[in-house]
Formats: sequence, C-alpha cells, structure tokens
Amino acid sequence: MIRKPTFAGQFYPSGEKELRESIAECTPDIEEKVPAKGALSPHAGYVFSGKVAGAVFANIQIPPVALILNPSHHYYSPPFSLWAGNNWMTPLGEVTLQEELNSELGRLDLVTENNEAHIPEHAGEVILPFLQYHRPNIQICVLCVAASASEISFTQLGQDIAACLEKVGAENALVVASSDMSHEQGPNALEKVKKNDPLAIKSMEKLDATGLMKVCRDKNITMCGVLPASVMMETVKARGGEKGELISRASSADSPNGRGDYVVGYAGMVFT
Repeated sequence: MIRKPTFAGQFYPSGEKELRESIAECTPDIEEKVPAKGALSPHAGYVFSGKVAGAVFANIQIPPVALILNPSHHYYSPPFSLWAGNNWMTPLGEVTLQEELNSELGRLDLVTENNEAHIPEHAGEVILPFLQYHRPNIQICVLCVAASASEISFTQLGQDIAACLEKVGAENALVVASSDMSHEQGPNALEKVKKNDPLAIKSMEKLDATGLMKVCRDKNITMCGVLPASVMMETVKARGGEKGELISRASSADSPNGRGDYVVGYAGMVFT
C-alpha cells in the first residue's frame, strides 16, 4: 500500500510546480545550517503555518533519514502506530520508506504496526514536502502517537528509538515532531495564544517532556502534538541532545485567511 497525498489541494498545492514555489516562498535563505537531532514543525495549511515550517527546515542540515512523529487526530489507540506499508507519495514525487529502521521500530514492545491511523492523518503529510524540498532522496519512517499513550512510556520509547537509529547506522537521523500549539476560540483567543504558547516553548527549550505535559495540563494549553513532541525530546536526550531553540513563531491570526475568534498558534524549533 502506497500512502497517497490525501490532503494535496487542501493544506498545500496539489501540483508539483505550485507546491515547489509555495515552499520556496516559505523558505528563508539560511547559510549557517545546523546538524539537528530533532525538530518541531507545525502542520496547518501553508497559508497559515508555512513560513514557520519553512524557517525550521531551512535552518537544518537535512540528513538522509527522518523519523516523523505525528499526533493521531482520529484514533485513540493503539498508542504508537507505525506505518508498515510502502512508500509515501507527495506532488514532489515518491518518498522511500527506510525499511531497515522501520523493521527495528516495528519490533519494539511499545509500537504497533498499524496503517489505519495514518490514512486520514494530515500531520505528517503536510511537513513531508519540506523535507523533500531540501533532501529529494530522503528516506522516512512515520509513527502516529495517540492520546492513549502514557507519559511513563515516553522515556522508554525515546531510548528505544535512539537504540534503533544507532543499530541501523542512522545516528544522524532527524526526528521531527509534528504539532501546532494552542487552539483557542472566543474574543480573547489571540491573547490566550500569545500568553500560553511561551510557557510550553520554555519547557521544550529545556528538553523537559514532563514539564511540557504538566504546563499543558495546568494551563489548558491545547497543543495537539504534545505527545509526539514529548517522545521526540526524550529521543533527542537519549542521543545526547541538550537543548531546543525557538526558530519561528506565529499564529493563524497573522494570515489574511485567519479568523479573529478562532486562533491557532505555531512554533518552529530545532533541537541539538
């Protein structure tokens, strides 16, 4: 089963030329790119969050292999669903599955090989063209993290993923967590986004997955990818990473297509 570009023409352009031009418009010219262990990228329509995603990947030396960690917007379980089908397609072409790494991930006790959660999920598909743009021959694995995932499993899975990367010789792989930030509605929506998102970002800068989960609970920060972000940070720590850096931040209110009474925050971060 090839994962077809289900959301092309909705979240991003469906034509190759138009998509490439759209990503180019979102991508700043950065000379000093860094070898990163992890990244946080938003997954809204490009008219809303494209410039944030573009800034993130423009700052990174994109390696040959990437592991994408999605939230699961449609399925509560299994907690960790690994795509076990064939390659992924986008309007920019076919993206090869890294089969050796995928096999190792599929053997982990916490992980379930399950394609069903990936079919209706936009969170990974939306950021994949950015990876392709910078590294056309990139190989990927994709893991959906559902709401049934327990906090206690994050550290273990992070260590397990790091071990899998080392085993297959992909120590420089990029682990990308796909997430938007606060989702707020009402007359004070933008004010809430501007107040709450920095609290979550502060925890991520310190690679504090427990702190991130706590602040999101305590302050009711509706960060849809808080779970994959936590797994990503634990993986980064297990690989010797030390910090996260905020690269770009915005909200849907910045877009001419935005609505004042419903605002979503976006943050782009690089983890080294």
